[in-house]
Amino acid sequence: RTAIIMITHDLGVVAGLCDRVMVMYAGRVVEKGAVRDIYYRPQHPYSLGLLSSMPRLDQAGASELNTIPGQPPNLQALPEGCAYQDRCPYVFDACRSVEPELHVLEPGREKACHLTAIPQEGETATPETQEVQP
Repeated sequence: RTAIIMITHDLGVVAGLCDRVMVMYAGRVVEKGAVRDIYYRPQHPYSLGLLSSMPRLDQAGASELNTIPGQPPNLQALPEGCAYQDRCPYVFDACRSVEPELHVLEPGREKACHLTAIPQEGETATPETQEVQP
């Protein structure tokens, strides 16, 4: 068996060449899994944001791509809690004080996020979707 570590922001290359992927934000792994699972069922808000910013064939006439709002954090002075908190549309109190640990969702699938599920489009995080992992 051969393994290659590829570091890229080109999600099209990842889809074409990789079987498994680790999504990183601010130097930390925030999601791991099979490419197909992450592309079709992202479990971390940053993964969802990355995928939402990709050009799509069904939106070929769109003049602007979606972007992730805000700026990445200062890597020399990361905030307390989750590094993605200032850009996350689902942020809640625990995100600002407790750094989420990577935990297993199912065999071969992990994420580092306090959300138990990503809310549907237009929804906010609710107590049912919030959980601080031990």
